[in-house]
Amino acid sequence: MEKVFKGAKGAPIILLEENHASRAGQIQNAITLVRLHERYGLKHIALEGYLKEEPKIKIDWFDNAAQGLSSAARNRIAVRLLREGEISCAEFMKLVYHDISLHPIETISEYAVELDEEASRAPILYLLKIAQQSLREEHVPKLEQFQEEIERLKVENNKEAIEEKLKEMFDYILSADPWAQDKAKLLQDKDAIRSMSGEQHTALIEGIVKRAEELSIELEPEEKNAMERYLAFWRGRIEASKTMILSTETIADQLNVSVIAMVIGAAHTQGMCAMLKNSNRPFAVVTPLSLKKGEEAGDLTWDMLERKYERLSVYSEGFTQTLLEAFPKPAQKLKHKKPRPVLSVPWFQAKAELYLFTERITRRVLGPPNPPGGGKLPYGFSGNAFKGKRVFVDPQRISIISDTKDGKGRAVLFPAILNYKDLKRRTEIWVKAGLGVAMVSEQERESVESMLQKALEEIQKEKEGGKKVEDEVGRVQITLNTVAAFGDKKAVKKVTLGAI
Repeated sequence: MEKVFKGAKGAPIILLEENHASRAGQIQNAITLVRLHERYGLKHIALEGYLKEEPKIKIDWFDNAAQGLSSAARNRIAVRLLREGEISCAEFMKLVYHDISLHPIETISEYAVELDEEASRAPILYLLKIAQQSLREEHVPKLEQFQEEIERLKVENNKEAIEEKLKEMFDYILSADPWAQDKAKLLQDKDAIRSMSGEQHTALIEGIVKRAEELSIELEPEEKNAMERYLAFWRGRIEASKTMILSTETIADQLNVSVIAMVIGAAHTQGMCAMLKNSNRPFAVVTPLSLKKGEEAGDLTWDMLERKYERLSVYSEGFTQTLLEAFPKPAQKLKHKKPRPVLSVPWFQAKAELYLFTERITRRVLGPPNPPGGGKLPYGFSGNAFKGKRVFVDPQRISIISDTKDGKGRAVLFPAILNYKDLKRRTEIWVKAGLGVAMVSEQERESVESMLQKALEEIQKEKEGGKKVEDEVGRVQITLNTVAAFGDKKAVKKVTLGAI
């Protein structure tokens, strides 16, 4: 816990900081939320990135798809989706606990302020022009050498080497002005930027603009416009902080609220704490250890984070590619802010239903004591047992096969229809699944926190996320018991699950 203030107005507000790319941080925040729920009656989560103009998030589709599963099996699938990086800690809580309410606290007008590439480069461009004022005759030979090397690399079309050489040249120019060099190092220090509040970031950039004005730096109109857009973005995030705090305070003043959690990007923390203190609100700031220590194990790559900003799966290959192609692409890509929730997005609903249906079928058909329905189709399932919002599985097409060619292990094999209501986009994907670990009663008593701790340990052993969710042989460990392969029929039959 980083900060605590004992205010007297309204329910306590717990601010959970996050790094949007950290899967470990999301799991650590989920553990905090679980403890707040189980020990202090947390029922309300104010969520950055959840827009007031959006329809209310509902999970009735998840409940329907999970019918017949134990709470432990259902929770393990929610843990799996969190571990993969597809959902946030707040979305995880919504899937696991029926008494949790997610509250939208942002408006589209403030959230939609975008930071384009030209604007992103504006501060460094300003610093380079400031530093150029300090260049002297002795710098010319080195700069000419840089230019010659860059021209040679252009002829060779070596883009990576060109970028490296340009960076060397820029660093050399900045070294001519210690003030500009220090500011550039600060802007390029990821850890420093993460710990900087929106107010501090804005003050830093305003200082750069002021310095350029004092030195009468010549700037093109488009360069000034780019810097104005950069400042507009950060000023917009400060205004968004005010909106989020006011929205959260309204919830905290309700009679039935004992405590409220607020999940925010670390850049908002300082400003929000000041506002809460001025309002005499009791609050505490909780920072996940992964963020505090700067740990990057299991972090989403930049490409994965870009996909998350687009409300797509963080994975672009494997069976996820088939899943995404079956549904229209979500509209509105907004970067540099907290990614918006995906619980209402079709591809995610399909993925969750696919996992839930696979778990239900595998446990029912292959679990003890014997296959239901006398071991005959449709194994006691009704025709609509697996008719979800986005996925349909016909129980009559479920079969039991051997896991390996030599007859070892048992698995179920069946097709699932993605986006089955859309005749143009409906897509068939085959599933082979088995029990990698036997089902025993003790597993049903495992706590949610224990499941999360195990997922965290797994994440901390990883270097970084990959492009597909499958392991090297094409398997997905859906839960503690169930392992599956997804794809075309011929391919999944070849995958050895290691089923019992």
